[in-house]
Amino acid sequence: MHVGPLFTPAAAHPVMVLPAADSSAGALCAQATANRAYFDTLLRQHGAILFRGFDIQRAEDFRTCVESLGGTPYGYVGGNTPRTNVAVDIFTSTEYPASEVIGLHHEMSYLPKWPRRLFFYSLVPARQGGQTSLASSRDVVQALPARLVDKLRRKRITYVRHFHPSLPIGKSWQATYQTTDRDQVAAIAARQASTCEWLPGDVLRVSTRCEALTTHPETGEEVWFNQVEQWHPSSLDPSMRAMFEELVGKHQLPHNCEYGDGEPLEDHVLAEIRLALTQHKLLFDWQRRDLLMIDNVLMMHGREAFTGERKTLAYLSES
Repeated sequence: MHVGPLFTPAAAHPVMVLPAADSSAGALCAQATANRAYFDTLLRQHGAILFRGFDIQRAEDFRTCVESLGGTPYGYVGGNTPRTNVAVDIFTSTEYPASEVIGLHHEMSYLPKWPRRLFFYSLVPARQGGQTSLASSRDVVQALPARLVDKLRRKRITYVRHFHPSLPIGKSWQATYQTTDRDQVAAIAARQASTCEWLPGDVLRVSTRCEALTTHPETGEEVWFNQVEQWHPSSLDPSMRAMFEELVGKHQLPHNCEYGDGEPLEDHVLAEIRLALTQHKLLFDWQRRDLLMIDNVLMMHGREAFTGERKTLAYLSES
């Protein structure tokens, strides 16, 4: 196999692995199994690895390759975005309108426990756009003002979700928590260090306080780790935000976030975060049968708007 930079400069950015001769999925699996420690080290150094040029034809081949790389399935109970299960442990990537951009984030960082690695597989690349955006958590935290980082470290973040039965947007609480039993929802929320309460109109409010930064379990580095920009109402198109606020009120939006002590996040803080994310966003064009492995702590990801058909599969890994 040949290893080279996916971006320039390459020091702490994702790398690309190409076949040297045998490009079969079986050859990739054999190399992944025999050299797992090497790929683990490479992932810690660069945050993500793109495997390109291998003959990974189906969802089942994708899962086999992931397992060869040490992936173990991670459940999605409490997961925020709509996905479709297409095979054992394999889901569609977030099902979100093609015209919209999914902001850079760390998967499930709105909960105290989250998948360690993510795997994506391009079954059908978009005709135009549709890149999976990336940004190094190391780069982002270093780019932000120390005063902002210190404040977020100290105060933490509370993520707030409102599930409105009358609002046919996003996932219902039944789909999110995979139950129709309110007592079960309360039990799941408690296990996830969340609080839930039922509001008038059968609206469920779930709040979860989380760290805004985290320490990588293997490298010991403190890095940016949250979904503040994505969850804050200022990420919405102004007309859409106004529509939501008219429908449910400013304090019952489907998603919101605030400081851990309940104080609102200032507009200038969101502006500085967005600037850092924009400056460090990395884009590559998918090719059919690409497989991308991401360290969920070291690398943020998102999705660009696109035209044409796009089918990307995802595997969330415990390890």
